[in-house]
Amino acid sequence: MLELTDSAIKHIIKETHEMLDPAIRVGITSGGCGGYEYIIEHADSIKEDDNILDFDKFVIVIDPDSVPYIQGSSLDYQKEGLNQSFKFANPNVSMACGCGISVHFE
Repeated sequence: MLELTDSAIKHIIKETHEMLDPAIRVGITSGGCGGYEYIIEHADSIKEDDNILDFDKFVIVIDPDSVPYIQGSSLDYQKEGLNQSFKFANPNVSMACGCGISVHFE
């Protein structure tokens, strides 16, 4: 459903190592100039219908509405100069906004 690069895994482990139940929520929400934006945040709660991807030292939580948009994607963590951020490689995106945050799906 969602692949993580070694760089993304290492960064998430670093960010969640002090959490009792390390969980990251990944999803899609309406917004931005392209229509949708990615969500990457600590998962404060896990709902019964959430999809759980177990990466041993942490879990990725994806709500059922986001699954079709994220299916087949890869998540990387990149450092470019002083900038650091997660980057999605998503075959489902038909257009990405110049802002680098907003995407559109067909």
